[in-house]
Amino acid sequence: MKKRTLLNRSWLAWSAGALLNAYGQLVLVTCRIRVRVDPATEALLAQRQPVIFALWHCHVFFMPMLRLHTRQPVAVLLSAHRDAQIVGVAARMRGVELVAGSSTRGGARAFLQLLQLLAAGRHVCITPDGPKGPARQVKPGVVHLAQRSGCAVVPMGLALTRRRRLRSWDRSVLPLPFGRVVLTLGAPLRVPAADPAASTTGACSLERSGEALGRALDASSAWAGRQLTAPGGP
Repeated sequence: MKKRTLLNRSWLAWSAGALLNAYGQLVLVTCRIRVRVDPATEALLAQRQPVIFALWHCHVFFMPMLRLHTRQPVAVLLSAHRDAQIVGVAARMRGVELVAGSSTRGGARAFLQLLQLLAAGRHVCITPDGPKGPARQVKPGVVHLAQRSGCAVVPMGLALTRRRRLRSWDRSVLPLPFGRVVLTLGAPLRVPAADPAASTTGACSLERSGEALGRALDASSAWAGRQLTAPGGP
C-alpha cells in the first residue's frame, strides 16, 4: 500500500503520531537537555512579550522543547500537507497548538492566524525553510510576519551528541536516547517597518532581513555546539 494511501487513513496517522510522541517522551526522560538563552531574549520572555521563534526545518522534532523554558503556550506553524499529519498528532499530544498552512497551501489564512495569536500575546514558532525550496534558506513569510506584527524573531539552535539523519529533503535530525542536548535561543532580531512609498527598497530590506535571520540561525546552532563541548557543559 502506498504511503499516501496510508496517511489518508486517519487511524493509521494517529497511531504513528502516538508512537512518535512516545519516542519523544523517551528522549526527554533519558537525555540530558539544557536550554541556553541570550540575555536580551530572556528579558523579552520575562516581560511576557510575544516573540516569533524560528528554527531550521531539520530540527522540527525539537519544537515542543520550547515549553521546557518558556512554560507558556507556543503555537506552531505546521504544513497543511498530508505528510504532516503524523507530526501534528504527536505535537498535539505534547500540548502544542497548531496552525495549519504553508507557502503553497493555506498560507494566507495561516498568516492571519499567526498575526492574531501574536496580537493576543502568544508566542509562535516557524520553520522559515520548506520543502518547495532549498533547505536552510529563509523564505520571506517569517520576515513579513515580524514586520507586520512588530514582534522580534528569536533564532533557535541545536546541538546533540546522539542522533540520526533521516533521508528526507531537509535531512531531519532524529535524537537518540541517552544523549546530551543543548537548545539555544539567540539574540532577538527586529525587522524594520515597511515603507509604503518605497516598494523596491522594502523588498531589498526584506531580503537582507532574511539573510540576517539565516546567519543568526546558523550562529545559534554554532553556539549550541560550543555549549555542548565546553568543559562542565551538559
